[in-house]
Amino acid sequence: MPRTYLEKVIFSKQVRRADFLRFMPEGQKRELLKQASYLQGKRVVHINAVADGGGVAEILASLILYLRSLGVESDWYFINPDVGKRFFETTNKIHNALQGAPVKISGREWDEYKEISRRIAEELEKIDCDILAINDSQLLLAGYLAHLTKHKIYFSHIDTSSVFKPVWKKLLPAIKFYHRIVFSNRDFVNGSLPGRKVKIFTPAIDPLAPKQKIVSQKEARLYLKKYGGVPAHCPLIAQISRFDIWKNPMGVIQAFRIVQNTYPNAQLILVGFNTANDNPAAKTVYKDIAAVAGKSREISLFFDPKGKNVLEFTVMTQNGADIIVQNSIKEGFGLVVTEAMWKRQTVIGGPALGIRKQISNGKNGFIVKSPEEMAQKIIFLLSHPAKRRLVGNSARKTVFGSFLFPRLVLDHLKLYRSCLK
Repeated sequence: MPRTYLEKVIFSKQVRRADFLRFMPEGQKRELLKQASYLQGKRVVHINAVADGGGVAEILASLILYLRSLGVESDWYFINPDVGKRFFETTNKIHNALQGAPVKISGREWDEYKEISRRIAEELEKIDCDILAINDSQLLLAGYLAHLTKHKIYFSHIDTSSVFKPVWKKLLPAIKFYHRIVFSNRDFVNGSLPGRKVKIFTPAIDPLAPKQKIVSQKEARLYLKKYGGVPAHCPLIAQISRFDIWKNPMGVIQAFRIVQNTYPNAQLILVGFNTANDNPAAKTVYKDIAAVAGKSREISLFFDPKGKNVLEFTVMTQNGADIIVQNSIKEGFGLVVTEAMWKRQTVIGGPALGIRKQISNGKNGFIVKSPEEMAQKIIFLLSHPAKRRLVGNSARKTVFGSFLFPRLVLDHLKLYRSCLK
């Protein structure tokens, strides 16, 4: 067992408030500064599963710096990876069950989950804070078990509208215990939760983050050729997300096979570097996809991060592709969609609610429900570059107006203050 169950994220940089305030309208800017003034001298602590990999870690990496720049004391802790593979295998099952997958969790697995959660709770009790924010199900029970008089907030970044009931019943008392329960979409809220505690925060991307860098398509394609072996002069379709059943990469390959009948020189790249410790099932999904892709030279899979600059490779893929797809069946929000839209990319999304929150079909992107429909849209867009540019420009405007980080920070400040009133 590890000596500590939680580790603290140490930041080596700062954010200046002037750098992000320019992305806000004047009225919203004044409100942000007013709300921050009410929280001077208060301390907010966020806890999540991993420090790197996945949308939650990306949000926290920016959120803590923004809060500190506004004078709000903030820290971020994550689970020590040494808690062991079995803990994350169980929490991965819980994660899937909360999204409706029928899973089998043995009595021994529940006991181990409870024991590690109890030990994490003991460490939580030693952290000085006014507000404790728990992100997602890995720490759900630990936050509940921690005997703190402080205000507790549970952030659910997934769709719990149609849960696997045997698991949900075990966890519902813990979720109800929190002072506030935050979702990214009202449609994700399970009907058995107390409505007075529920808040809705639409996620956002940090325009100051290196991941939002925009480069020319030519530069990006030369990079992908050099570091990924992807041909520089061909139609390129990309999906960027972890190898996960809910992201439905199998459906993307099916669609691509149809596209090849019209564009035989097209390339598909699936970028899902395995950097997060909380998703042990990713390797199994990757192997299944690799078996389907076979030795096809037109399909490239990127899973092993060894020897790769994951951030740079991701940014170059987002800038270099002709079309970005995100074929999710379930999606808390899908920040990879937001990132691509910010870069003026045309995105084809699956039927997940989180993606439909961002894309207005036919205006700033497209929504499809089957591999056949996806293939049809890809073929149309490859043959109509002017349409891609029009949709891409509309996508960028959507993100600027609704999905940039300063607005999300304001949501957080209002929530913290409501807890402390």
